[in-house]
Amino acid sequence: MNLSLVSQKPSSPTTLGVLAALRAASEESDYVTEVRVAQPQQWQPSKDEAAILLLEEEGAAWPAPLWPAGGSALGLPVLPLLVHRQYEHAPQGPDVRDPHFYFVSNGILLDEAELADPACSLVLQSKFESYFPLLSRLILLRQRQPGVLSS
Repeated sequence: MNLSLVSQKPSSPTTLGVLAALRAASEESDYVTEVRVAQPQQWQPSKDEAAILLLEEEGAAWPAPLWPAGGSALGLPVLPLLVHRQYEHAPQGPDVRDPHFYFVSNGILLDEAELADPACSLVLQSKFESYFPLLSRLILLRQRQPGVLSS
């Protein structure tokens, strides 16, 4: 499967840290063929793709893709990743009722400071690896029966 890391800030240290963990996890896995970073306004998911939606800014909207004409716009397998900074409250997760996405989790909450810690980075890598089989199966289902998967 192809995996997109969708971020409003593709060159931020947080995005680069998450990308490093994703690439390390994908090297250990037979599920992932390509990992790429995309900004929401350029992101055009394909049928053989899953995504990690990275939300770094407090109060920011979750990224929404540009759906290709004639393509299936339902059931894209996604894993939300929320970056927690020193806010008064944790960021709010995505609206899991959105039929465009099939959320495999309510979200992974990541403290930005932990990303620099190698042990925490390994934990994040392990979490990513645990979701790869499910994301891969959902992609296969989406390819066989477009529009069937919805939240």
